[in-house]
Amino acid sequence: MADAIRAQADAQAKAAALRIEYDSLKDYKNLVDGLLTSLEESPAQHGKLSHGTLPAGVLGTGFPEADALFKSYNTVHAELQKLSKGLADQIEALGIAILTGGKGFGDVDEETRRRMAAIAKDARENYVRKRDPYADKTGGVPNTPSVNGGAKKGAVI
Repeated sequence: MADAIRAQADAQAKAAALRIEYDSLKDYKNLVDGLLTSLEESPAQHGKLSHGTLPAGVLGTGFPEADALFKSYNTVHAELQKLSKGLADQIEALGIAILTGGKGFGDVDEETRRRMAAIAKDARENYVRKRDPYADKTGGVPNTPSVNGGAKKGAVI
């Protein structure tokens, strides 16, 4: 009986930790989305700059710094959009993991399995090892769930 109570308490503690991580990810995504909105609504928005807010030639001709500024803006905007999408996917995956944590991935419906596999596939495709401060420096591949629904112990989704 005591072992069952300890196991239940341990499971509840793990679920609470997942919930905190889930909430933290949601807060971070809201911050990223706010940055995107600020960029898109600002006078520096690419469409406004390229459609006459700053007419061509005003800064002079042969001014490569202006082109570099436009390229930098586009790079920042594109990376923020990728980050926002990645965070949304991770939040969704973590939410699914929290909901299915007690019953295991084997009892999850096929649509949810496919969605989890799609999220994992996108995460693998967008993973940039050199940007990962926790990457295994020995060259090992991070654990990932398999597409058929089985997940390795300690899998990263």
